[in-house]
Amino acid sequence: MNRLPCRSCRFAFALLASLALVACSSSYKVDFPPPSGKETYAEVLPDSIGGAALAVTPLQVDSARYRGARAEYGDAASIEILQTRNNGDIDAYVDAAVKQRLQRYKTRISGKFNGVWELRAHDAGGRLYAWQNQQWLFVIEARSDELFDEVVDKFAYIAE
Repeated sequence: MNRLPCRSCRFAFALLASLALVACSSSYKVDFPPPSGKETYAEVLPDSIGGAALAVTPLQVDSARYRGARAEYGDAASIEILQTRNNGDIDAYVDAAVKQRLQRYKTRISGKFNGVWELRAHDAGGRLYAWQNQQWLFVIEARSDELFDEVVDKFAYIAE
């Protein structure tokens, strides 16, 4: 007699499969100590990506909850750095500002694993990768794999 697995078993299998997918696809080291908060953005961000110079603008966020900036390198790439006082604020920012950007990509995965966010997406039009490190959230977006790799090579908080 062939029986379908119970609902709990199907859920457990799906959960294990998605955790295995994330574990296998995570190829970046991101557990470096985050900035102290005393550095300037120019001190922690790459000077240029894809030949485009760094242009930093403050993130338009609630200054009582967040401190952050967006680095833009022409249309080649961008890096967002966000610091919060608590993880609930990171959750709110991810829901409001990062998850919607994932929808632009064909392949995407996001989740909070062991209390830490990781979001990734890609297609022929580029790649996005975001991760939480303590009270910090970093978001890299680039229009090609080569430009993304250049950001990874030059940004001190991520490595292959």
